[in-house]
Amino acid sequence: MDARKAKSRAAIVTAFSELLCEKDYGKITVGDIIARAHVGRATFYGLFKSKDDLLAELVRDICTHALDDDGTPLDDPLVQVEHILNNLWNRRQGVRALVAPQAPPAPWTEASYYTT
Repeated sequence: MDARKAKSRAAIVTAFSELLCEKDYGKITVGDIIARAHVGRATFYGLFKSKDDLLAELVRDICTHALDDDGTPLDDPLVQVEHILNNLWNRRQGVRALVAPQAPPAPWTEASYYTT
């Protein structure tokens, strides 16, 4: 992928991730995403088939942390789970927005995670 497409893709993913923290997934439109990313509609559709395709890519990205560089699953299932959970933790704001978009933000801290 050329540098211009990579920059546009990164802007779209960032915009989508930010919007997920602000709005319910069902209320986010492609128009919202492209306005935030400062890209055109043709650019969006040149990179993604739909908003659902963009979401699927984000989920795939989270799950690929359980794979080696060549795409094969890591040998140890515990290491696979650890990689996925660490990635979910690092992206907790966006993940929270997907699973509980109407709920107020929870006071997630590492300490509260282990005490609840």
